[in-house]
Amino acid sequence: MPMPILAPAAILIAWSIVMLLWMMSTRLPALQKAKIPTQRTVGGRGVDLNGILPPKIMWKAHNYDHLMEQPTIFYAVTIILAVIGHGPASTRPWPGSMSASASSIVSGRRP
Repeated sequence: MPMPILAPAAILIAWSIVMLLWMMSTRLPALQKAKIPTQRTVGGRGVDLNGILPPKIMWKAHNYDHLMEQPTIFYAVTIILAVIGHGPASTRPWPGSMSASASSIVSGRRP
Protein backbone atom coordinates (compact mmCIF):
# COMPACT_ATOMS: atom_id res chain seq x y z
CA MET A 1 0.00 0.00 0.00
CA PRO A 2 1.73 3.23 -1.11
CA MET A 3 1.90 6.02 1.44
CA PRO A 4 2.80 9.29 -0.31
CA ILE A 5 2.66 11.07 3.05
CA LEU A 6 6.02 9.44 3.86
CA ALA A 7 7.73 11.02 0.82
CA PRO A 8 8.60 14.29 2.62
CA ALA A 9 10.20 12.32 5.47
CA ALA A 10 12.22 10.31 2.96
CA ILE A 11 13.36 13.51 1.28
CA LEU A 12 14.42 15.03 4.59
CA ILE A 13 16.35 11.86 5.45
CA ALA A 14 18.08 11.99 2.05
CA TRP A 15 18.90 15.68 2.56
CA SER A 16 20.36 14.90 5.98
CA ILE A 17 22.62 12.30 4.39
CA VAL A 18 23.73 14.83 1.75
CA MET A 19 24.55 17.32 4.52
CA LEU A 20 26.45 14.62 6.46
CA LEU A 21 28.59 13.86 3.41
CA TRP A 22 29.16 17.59 2.73
CA MET A 23 30.15 18.17 6.36
CA MET A 24 32.53 15.20 6.35
CA SER A 25 34.08 16.20 3.04
CA THR A 26 34.96 19.63 4.42
CA ARG A 27 35.60 18.82 8.09
CA LEU A 28 38.02 15.91 7.73
CA PRO A 29 40.42 17.84 5.45
CA ALA A 30 40.17 20.82 7.83
CA LEU A 31 41.09 18.58 10.77
CA GLN A 32 44.09 17.29 8.81
CA LYS A 33 45.13 20.82 7.87
CA ALA A 34 44.88 21.90 11.53
CA LYS A 35 46.94 18.79 12.41
CA ILE A 36 44.23 17.48 14.73
CA PRO A 37 44.17 13.68 14.68
CA THR A 38 40.65 12.37 14.15
CA GLN A 39 41.20 9.88 17.00
CA ARG A 40 41.48 12.85 19.39
CA THR A 41 37.99 14.05 18.42
CA VAL A 42 36.27 10.71 19.12
CA GLY A 43 33.76 11.13 21.92
CA GLY A 44 33.98 14.91 21.74
CA ARG A 45 31.29 17.31 20.68
CA GLY A 46 31.35 19.20 17.40
CA VAL A 47 31.04 22.42 19.36
CA ASP A 48 34.48 21.74 20.84
CA LEU A 49 35.97 22.58 17.45
CA ASN A 50 34.53 26.12 17.41
CA GLY A 51 37.42 28.53 17.31
CA ILE A 52 39.77 25.78 16.12
CA LEU A 53 38.29 25.18 12.67
CA PRO A 54 37.26 28.07 10.39
CA PRO A 55 33.64 29.26 10.64
CA LYS A 56 33.07 28.31 6.99
CA ILE A 57 33.73 24.67 7.95
CA MET A 58 31.79 24.84 11.20
CA TRP A 59 28.61 26.24 9.56
CA LYS A 60 28.12 22.94 7.77
CA ALA A 61 28.53 21.06 11.05
CA HIS A 62 26.09 23.36 12.86
CA ASN A 63 23.65 22.97 10.00
CA TYR A 64 23.89 19.18 10.22
CA ASP A 65 23.35 19.38 14.00
CA HIS A 66 20.16 21.36 13.44
CA LEU A 67 18.93 18.84 10.89
CA MET A 68 19.31 16.16 13.55
CA GLU A 69 17.62 18.21 16.31
CA GLN A 70 14.67 19.95 14.69
CA PRO A 71 12.65 17.44 12.62
CA THR A 72 11.74 15.09 15.48
CA ILE A 73 8.14 16.35 15.62
CA PHE A 74 7.96 16.37 11.82
CA TYR A 75 8.89 12.68 11.64
CA ALA A 76 6.46 11.79 14.43
CA VAL A 77 3.55 13.65 12.80
CA THR A 78 4.32 12.16 9.38
CA ILE A 79 4.41 8.61 10.76
CA ILE A 80 1.23 9.14 12.78
CA LEU A 81 -0.59 10.51 9.72
CA ALA A 82 0.57 7.52 7.67
CA VAL A 83 -0.48 5.02 10.35
CA ILE A 84 -3.94 6.50 10.90
CA GLY A 85 -4.47 6.85 7.16
CA HIS A 86 -4.74 10.62 6.93
CA GLY A 87 -2.92 12.82 4.52
CA PRO A 88 -2.01 10.54 1.58
CA ALA A 89 -2.93 13.30 -0.85
CA SER A 90 -1.99 16.06 1.55
CA THR A 91 1.18 18.08 1.25
CA ARG A 92 1.05 19.55 4.76
CA PRO A 93 4.48 18.22 5.86
CA TRP A 94 6.20 19.51 2.70
CA PRO A 95 6.74 23.06 3.95
CA GLY A 96 8.73 21.70 6.91
CA SER A 97 11.04 19.59 4.80
CA MET A 98 11.42 22.31 2.18
CA SER A 99 12.26 24.98 4.76
CA ALA A 100 14.79 22.65 6.39
CA SER A 101 16.42 22.05 2.99
CA ALA A 102 16.44 25.76 2.15
CA SER A 103 17.90 26.60 5.54
CA SER A 104 20.64 23.99 5.03
CA ILE A 105 21.58 25.41 1.66
CA VAL A 106 21.71 28.98 2.93
CA SER A 107 23.65 28.08 6.09
CA GLY A 108 26.11 25.88 4.26
CA ARG A 109 26.95 28.50 1.65
CA ARG A 110 27.70 31.50 3.88
CA PRO A 111 30.82 33.37 2.77
